[in-house]
Parts: sequence; C-alpha cells; structure tokens
Amino acid sequence: MSIVGAALSANKGAAAMLETVIACLPSTMGECSFDILTTYPEADAPKVPHGSNARVVGLQPLRLALVEIPVAFLALIARTLRLPLGWVRSRACRSILDSSVVVDVAGISFVDDRGIPITIYNSLMTGLSLLLGVPTVKAAQALGPFKTQPNRLLAKLVLPRLAAVCARGARTREHLDTLHLSNVTNVADLAFSLDEAGSLPESVSAAIAPLGGKFIVVMPSSVVRGLFESSGGDYVSAVAELIRGIREASGLGVVVAPHSYRVGHAEGRMNDGPVCQEVAARCAADPMVVGVDEDLSAGELRHLIGLSEVLVTSRFHAMISGLSTCTPTVVVGWSHKYREVLDDFGLASYGMDSSTLSNPIEIVEQVQQCRTNGPIIEMQIREALPAVKERSALNFSIIAQAARS
Repeated sequence: MSIVGAALSANKGAAAMLETVIACLPSTMGECSFDILTTYPEADAPKVPHGSNARVVGLQPLRLALVEIPVAFLALIARTLRLPLGWVRSRACRSILDSSVVVDVAGISFVDDRGIPITIYNSLMTGLSLLLGVPTVKAAQALGPFKTQPNRLLAKLVLPRLAAVCARGARTREHLDTLHLSNVTNVADLAFSLDEAGSLPESVSAAIAPLGGKFIVVMPSSVVRGLFESSGGDYVSAVAELIRGIREASGLGVVVAPHSYRVGHAEGRMNDGPVCQEVAARCAADPMVVGVDEDLSAGELRHLIGLSEVLVTSRFHAMISGLSTCTPTVVVGWSHKYREVLDDFGLASYGMDSSTLSNPIEIVEQVQQCRTNGPIIEMQIREALPAVKERSALNFSIIAQAARS
C-alpha cells in the first residue's frame, strides 16, 4: 500500500502517524508492504523503521503538480477508454497503481484560512490516487470548516470520492456533516496506537540528569510563532517569560524540545528547532532550563514527555503523547483540532488559544493547576484512554476494508 501526507523526518507528529500505520496495520491485514510517498525522500530514507517492509518514494510538491498529476489525468482518460495502464512509469503513480489501498495521514486538511496554496496541495495530494482509481482512505485527521472558497468547492470535489473519511473528533464531524457525506466514521488519532520508546539517547539523558528527574517539558511551535507575531507579539520573549514564570512558581527544571525538526534547515512550518534554540538561549542564564537540540524519533519524544511532570505544548501530536502517557498537558494551540481531542478526556479547559501568550501568567496558572490536580488528571486520562485507543484502532479496520473492496 501507499502512504501519503506525512514524512518520517521534520514533523514528528506526522512521523508518529506514519510509523503507527506501518507497525499496526499488518496485525489487521496480514503481511503488508508500504511505499512512503514523501516530500523529503533523502532525509526519510535512513529513518525507515527497522525490520519493516517499507521503502521511500519521492513526491515533492513540484513533482506532484507538474509530473504526477498530468500523468494521472492521462491515466484517467485511459481508464475511461478501458486501456491498460502498463505505460505509467512515473514513480508515485506507479506506486499507487501497484497498491491495494492508499492511506492519507495528513493530520489536518481542507481547513478554511490556511491559504489557497495549502488547500490546492491537499486536493492534489489526495486527488492523485482518485484519478488513478485506487481506493483511498483519509485516516484520522481534522477537517473543516468549509465556509470559504475554494476550500469548500475542493472539499466537495474530493472527499465524497474517498473510500472512507475518518473524523478525528466531534468538531471535525460537525464540519463534515455540512457536506452531507456518507463515508465518514468517527475515530481517534492514529498516534494513540504508537509505542513509546524504551529510552532516550545517552546525550539527552545526560543533559536532563541535573534536573533530578522532576521537570516540565515545553515544546514551542514555529507555526504558533508565525500566528503570534502576525499580531505584533514577540514569541520568543513570551515563551521565555512563560518559562521563567514556571520556574518561579514550581521550582522545577524546564526542558525545551522541538517536536518538529529538520536538522540543518531554517525555521519553517515543519521545523521548530531554530525557535527552540532561540528560547533556550534566552534562558541560558538559568542552569535548570535545558534545551534539547536533537532529532528525536516520535517514540523517543513520547518517552521524554512521559518522564515529565507537566507538558506545555503547541504541537498537536506532542499533546497526543502527553495524553497517551497520562501526563498532565497544557495546550497553547491554534485550531479546533486540539480541543476536540481534549474533550474526549474532559480536559478542554487546559486548551488555550495562542493569543494567551500575551499574558503568560495565565498559562503558568494552568501549569500549577495541573501540578496540584496531577493525580486526579492522571486518573481522568487513564479512565478515558482505553475507549480512545479502541477508536484509534478503528482506523486500521477501515483501511483493511477499503483494501478488500
């Protein structure tokens, strides 16, 4: 099968979903081989999970638009005329044609106000396999709202033609219901099924050792930085002030770590490394603030989060790891996708908008509340987690059914 919408490098949330599909789907479908259609083929190749029957296939945005989509349109014409498709040799189209099902793990797509280029990219990425006539499943992700054009038009063009759309939360389901689709199932995020790594790299363990085993993890986001600074804020100063507030109120050490990292690249939507380095540098005078500047795997990041007393994050799948490890979690987010998951655990009050960074003391108060109510929150998460994991596993049954159709 082919997997689109994620990479093993850069965004570790996307990597978590991708790794989860590769690890868990064979238990539902039997032996599987996987083609990972990725925008970062060179970086992803050495990160293919050990022992998995998976390979990397390059599908960069320009190649998608200028090579693969035109070939797919020609293939659509050929299919309509009942002509064979053996002539199709472009790598992504060939991979998809050789697959029994295509799994889209984009995480979030077809959302108003994300910009026309991203909406068009969502349409092309998911539409490629539809043009080729291969069953396609949108695995657990946030979608909508669909109030603006061209988002609504493109969503209505693409989504009804999918074998299945897996709605990750109540708000996403509400948005999808406005399109009157008949192929939607309510699920939980794929990454709830991800295994936690058993340990951290020695360099990271050594770096956090002086904190004495009790610390709070803060995971900034380049995406939230862009949103916050577009309204005139200074994101690095705000997060540094937040960390100082946490230190004063709790007395605990703080670990600053990226949940999305591209080594050697500039800051971008898929790279929190530079902003984390800036925040850590701003707090360098405090030896109890440790910056982790390493490209950890999704499982290793989950392990780091699980070791912490409280997680403060703006990355969605860092939040998933916090909940999966029963770690009290405070979210400073930017869309409905955070709250609809926190709702499943009765913890929506711990999800705040990024504008709250203008007054970091509000976030500090939530962190302190998490510490005070830690055992209660942990029990609350623990009680809700089995049902959430069951809905996460539903993704694999839906994918298997589409492959057999």
